[in-house]
Amino acid sequence: MVPTKGNVHSWWELVFKVVTGGSFGVYDLFVNNGTHNTDNLAAQQLTNQVKEHYKSDVLDDIHSNGVTEIRVSYYSQGSEAQYFVFDAVGATKTGWFSRDRLLNTSYDMTALADVKNKTGEFFSIRGDFSKGKVQRHFYINEGFYDCKDKGWVVVVDGKDGSCDMDKAHETTVHYVSTKSYSSMPGETADFMAIFVDRSRDTCNCGWESSTTSTPSNEYLLVNETEEIRKRIDIIKKKLIVPMNSTSKYQRSKTSAKDERMSSHAMGMVLGVGLISAFFALILLPDIYTLIRYALKRVCEKRA
Repeated sequence: MVPTKGNVHSWWELVFKVVTGGSFGVYDLFVNNGTHNTDNLAAQQLTNQVKEHYKSDVLDDIHSNGVTEIRVSYYSQGSEAQYFVFDAVGATKTGWFSRDRLLNTSYDMTALADVKNKTGEFFSIRGDFSKGKVQRHFYINEGFYDCKDKGWVVVVDGKDGSCDMDKAHETTVHYVSTKSYSSMPGETADFMAIFVDRSRDTCNCGWESSTTSTPSNEYLLVNETEEIRKRIDIIKKKLIVPMNSTSKYQRSKTSAKDERMSSHAMGMVLGVGLISAFFALILLPDIYTLIRYALKRVCEKRA
């Protein structure tokens, strides 16, 4: 799917994925430069079939990579359950994930704005990192109420916190299913996916790509399985070679030319012999009848 923005084609490109059930260390993976599982195609799909996180190098420098918008999506049972879209133009590596840069969301925008600067309120990628024990990242909440937080989304990336939510044995992605904030942790997502839009209508960047094509790691937000099946069918059609166009087939329908004199002589003898035999078979009954008639006439004259 390539949505259209004005006359400029744009796309959402997967650059980071956190899977519930994956290993701890998501925050460090995000903030440090480098890639993870770029050679693991299963980890790059919008599923949780493998408990492996994924990261491309695009977010290491969002400006030079022409990133204009960033989408953070929370998936459950194969579908996008909630999302946020942020303005990334001129933003830092982690600064784009903020209330001031929020462009659109599946949640109530008014509720998100009303809790700004409230005590115990977080809206950041670093989130709550209290005394190195609580590790709530990509954290958006309304406030802290002694382990009865209310909020929207969080990635729990450790097990040493004092609240039940912080005692996970593996990375866990949570989101609330209501339009506004509610008691956390809420629902457990299959995974959190971060996409970028590298449109060129607002970015005069050094990288180039055709405006009529999409990057090799383009991903769909909906109906991904059907799209993959269609792409596989297209690839199969391109790879299939018609049987009658192969060199083997064509050679089976032609004879190799032989320039040797002996081959010519054998061909001539066989050809003349076969033709003669053919006509002999046709004329032999008539010749036999003619001979009998001639012999009969000779006998009659002698008598």
